[in-house]
Amino acid sequence: MTPEILFQQTSDFYQSLIHPDLSDVDFQREIEAFRGLRAELDRELALTLIQESNWRTRLLGLAVGALLREWTLAPVVLDLIRQPTGISIVPAGAWLMVQHQQAPSLSPDIDGIEFNTGQFDGEVGWILTRLQAQIDGTLTVVPDEVGPNYGQSLQSQLALYELLCSEN
Repeated sequence: MTPEILFQQTSDFYQSLIHPDLSDVDFQREIEAFRGLRAELDRELALTLIQESNWRTRLLGLAVGALLREWTLAPVVLDLIRQPTGISIVPAGAWLMVQHQQAPSLSPDIDGIEFNTGQFDGEVGWILTRLQAQIDGTLTVVPDEVGPNYGQSLQSQLALYELLCSEN
């Protein structure tokens, strides 16, 4: 499948990935329709989408990567935080946290990598602090906690990627 065909088939699904609400019936239908595409998706598609420079394709690429459990994409996903564009910072961090739960041996080392932690009202630093806590085993997610720039719920993002990579 090509990115263009995926966007045609999923329509505005990427917009629901900004602030996922797993309790919303319409979103649940969108997720199930997306999960139904699994057999047509592959790692190369996820990689292509993640490496695009706009947040829409990046969010869809993260969803494809989680659905396929392509945890080897972790270094590329970390680059989304190192070189962020728009709304993909908190989703990328959440994806990496779920990846660390699923396949910790594939987690990229964030020590020694240069990040501009002040970017996007400090959202880069905010997510890196939580990602490091996940790696250290000390992460506690506060239910109403949101990123400082786009107000994305870390808990909702984590739930989204956990759902996508689940067997059901």
